[in-house]
Amino acid sequence: MRDRPRRLTAYSAFAALTLGAVGMAFERAGPSVMAADPDDFAAWAGKHHRALTTQSGVFLVSTAPLLLFFAGLRSWLRPHQDPAARVDLSLAVLGGGSLWALGSAAAQTVQASMARSAASGAEAEAVAALGQRMRAMLVRSNAALSGAMAATAAATFRDGALPRWLGWLSAAGAVAHLAPMTTRRLENLPYPFFVAWLVAVAVVLARRPGRSI
Repeated sequence: MRDRPRRLTAYSAFAALTLGAVGMAFERAGPSVMAADPDDFAAWAGKHHRALTTQSGVFLVSTAPLLLFFAGLRSWLRPHQDPAARVDLSLAVLGGGSLWALGSAAAQTVQASMARSAASGAEAEAVAALGQRMRAMLVRSNAALSGAMAATAAATFRDGALPRWLGWLSAAGAVAHLAPMTTRRLENLPYPFFVAWLVAVAVVLARRPGRSI
């Protein structure tokens, strides 16, 4: 990957992180949609509908730099592969990352719909159902990101495309993103791993000397 596209990949990661931080500023503590009474959950969503809608909008905007990041990461990993390798791990990174970004974007549209429904006085059960759907979509899309991180780890160990410590971080992130599928108590576990992984990859690509393909 030439120097300019490599840096663009890193900068897209930093842009996504910045937008993510802005989106988290609109996070409002509230009852769990899986455990709360529908009336309580709907009341919370109605009270904070503006913050929830704004947050969804910011996260939707972050989809663009995330897709650019995964495309750039594939461009970095691909030329490091052995031409005789049967599995194109870089394609798995792009596919898994793109599925996750698009799945998360779809979940944010559901959250925005949930907020509007709550604000308009829709039935509490309908609002809670939208919240449950959003949560399920986020958990399932995490499985795709787990695959992308696992492929990054495999490419690191097989091809030396990235530092080995980043391979281990990728492997840990892959496991963390599967954890919410086993228990609801771990549904927030993936986020710090994703932030750490995204920062690490961005820093490595931003500082690593460019290589032409």
